[in-house]
Amino acid sequence: MPITMQRTLLLIGCLLSAVSLALAADNAAISTQHPMSGEELTGLLENSLRNLWKIQDGTLTVEFERNLPPISLPPGEPSLRWTTQIQQPNRRIYPQFEIRVDGQVAASLAIPIRVKWIREVWVTDSPILSQVVLSANSLQKQSLDVLSLPGSAWSGDPIADDWMTSSPIPAGGVLMERSLRRRPAIRRGDTISARLEDGALSVEFQAIALEDGFKGGTMKLRSALKPVELKGKVINETIVVVVR
Repeated sequence: MPITMQRTLLLIGCLLSAVSLALAADNAAISTQHPMSGEELTGLLENSLRNLWKIQDGTLTVEFERNLPPISLPPGEPSLRWTTQIQQPNRRIYPQFEIRVDGQVAASLAIPIRVKWIREVWVTDSPILSQVVLSANSLQKQSLDVLSLPGSAWSGDPIADDWMTSSPIPAGGVLMERSLRRRPAIRRGDTISARLEDGALSVEFQAIALEDGFKGGTMKLRSALKPVELKGKVINETIVVVVR
């Protein structure tokens, strides 16, 4: 056999061997991939949304609004990366996201999902009129999907006695943030005791509240003896400590 023919056959043999090795490597990579279940993807989405929306209480769940396409992942720990901006908590979103394994993109998806955030809220036992101080005796807790409510549910403590209604609330109504406001500890025009402190020295004098004041907050006041406007920190319903 001529030398040229031998070299040609040898070259063809090397090429076939290289192709066989490449195909074997591809088949091995394919065989190591595994399908991603809907439950696994659901868990990734729920954890990511809880972190994104900074949800620390209650239970957040997601449901897909259409069938998922087949998803195959290579070995490794999957993670999720949003490729579209997700706004504030919403009961329905249509996100685009990537599923990554060891930092590499393994799949890209865009699918509508329905979100539920179940947590405890305050519900009224009976109607509450406007300008009424909240009382725990007239309220009870219920677990509801807060994303289905027309606004933000109030999550404060009615025992603190610092909140009052700003509008009427019907029986069975959820306490919403827009229906409440802080209850002033001191009202504008009230006569109060102002305290001026300087080290161990403390002097008290009567003052007039120039605006509503709330516990722990600051307010404007005027000395009852001199027309001097001061600022003070509200301690309780009768005492304000002057701040400089």
